[in-house]
Amino acid sequence: MKFFLKNLGIFLVLVGALFLIVPFFAHLQTNSSLLTGWILIVAGFISYIFLNKYIR
Repeated sequence: MKFFLKNLGIFLVLVGALFLIVPFFAHLQTNSSLLTGWILIVAGFISYIFLNKYIR
């Protein structure tokens, strides 16, 4: 369980990047897909920092 929590931030960043990459190649860029990708990437960075700081 600790392994999953320590890597949760990286997983969120990768999912957020997919939310930005897939619409780009499909030519379906909308504000909602860009906002979703941005929120997931920022949440991934923040969760990676805090989870790795507090979970040993």
